[in-house]
Amino acid sequence: MPIIASTEKYDSTIVVTLTERMDVFNAPLLMQAFNTLLDEGGQHFIIDLSAVRIVDADGDYPLLHLLKRVQEKDGSVSLICPPGNPIRIYYEMMRLDTLFEILETRESAMAKHELTS
Repeated sequence: MPIIASTEKYDSTIVVTLTERMDVFNAPLLMQAFNTLLDEGGQHFIIDLSAVRIVDADGDYPLLHLLKRVQEKDGSVSLICPPGNPIRIYYEMMRLDTLFEILETRESAMAKHELTS
């Protein structure tokens, strides 16, 4: 199963929907995909984690790498993760919510970035 379910581009903003696992096994593929999107001009990213159910420290690394790279270009990374989702709870416990803006719905993320689907 691929790690990315879909990718939508809106100028320099890219919406990436991930599948259910962000772990040591698919982190290299996710890193490669993010680097490609950055090389293609992505500056602002909305990462939809709604379907993600499994994450480990290695799975977090691609998101942290993406954040570092976009900050060098005055970009941003927002995460979509509804309340009660195990990934959101994990990110809040690990204090990653201080690094990433976490939004509850796709609609709120699209509105914040002034995008229409």
